[in-house]
Amino acid sequence: MGIGRREFLRLTSIALTGLAIDPLKAVAINDNIYVNKKLGILFHKPQDWGFVAIKDFGKIKSEQVFGEGLDETVEEIWKELGEPICIATKYYQDKPEYTGLFSPTITLNITPKEELEYLGYETFEELMEMSAFGISKILKEFRVTKKYAPYLISNCKFYEYDAEYMFEHIEINEPLKVELKVFKAEHNGLYYDFNCHQSITQRQFASKEFEEFKKTIKLI
Repeated sequence: MGIGRREFLRLTSIALTGLAIDPLKAVAINDNIYVNKKLGILFHKPQDWGFVAIKDFGKIKSEQVFGEGLDETVEEIWKELGEPICIATKYYQDKPEYTGLFSPTITLNITPKEELEYLGYETFEELMEMSAFGISKILKEFRVTKKYAPYLISNCKFYEYDAEYMFEHIEINEPLKVELKVFKAEHNGLYYDFNCHQSITQRQFASKEFEEFKKTIKLI
């Protein structure tokens, strides 16, 4: 259902106050706030985190060690899952003291429903199961640890689950356990997919930030 176009435009105007932007520009960032008018979404990233340029996502993938799919290459699976349209991370600056540290991160994927119809699923719940299976072929030792009852954000039904996997990176000596919190929704012919990563093992906690972030999500 969403919050309605008028309310979304009101919140967008408030969020972008003082920012000189092209009124025809679909995406705008003002400090901690991300607005995508074309896709009808607004949210606040955690304070002191940074947004990562999507053009750098290829470099991020190249530095992480992934698992292998059964019948598809990692790149083929990534193509099916889609690349994120927005990435916010804690250690966004390239500093020597961050080398070897896992950076808590939030990514957002938005996929038009028609792009996934070829998969032959019947319900959104079935699609989520298929998506989790695909992720298990990319992220090593991936497993879902908890599922939550659906709830509403911006009058839209959201699904949430927790998972964990082993993270391997060229700058980290040994595999690192990472906790993943996922928020998913189907709205206006689009699938919204938020993925929130933290590592308790490295004491890189972000549970509080993830919960505060979730409260800021607005869908038109």
